[in-house]
Amino acid sequence: MKFFKPMTKTESYNWNKGAILGFYIYMLLLFIDQTYSILFASNLLSSSVIFWAGLIVVFGQEIILNFRDKRKSGRTIV
Repeated sequence: MKFFKPMTKTESYNWNKGAILGFYIYMLLLFIDQTYSILFASNLLSSSVIFWAGLIVVFGQEIILNFRDKRKSGRTIV
């Protein structure tokens, strides 16, 4: 019994692109928060905001790329 369908190569590639972008967003937000903390002795962003921002970017990027690829392939078939 399978709960999830297997990913195609394109979907896997899009997931990797989204994960890389999400990692860079995590690093950027952590850098901004740490710099603010050093300069003003208080945190700018909470850890939950940083966490959710990274996850939203990862899944959002993957969804956008998959949607664009499906739309492109649909146009070439027609």
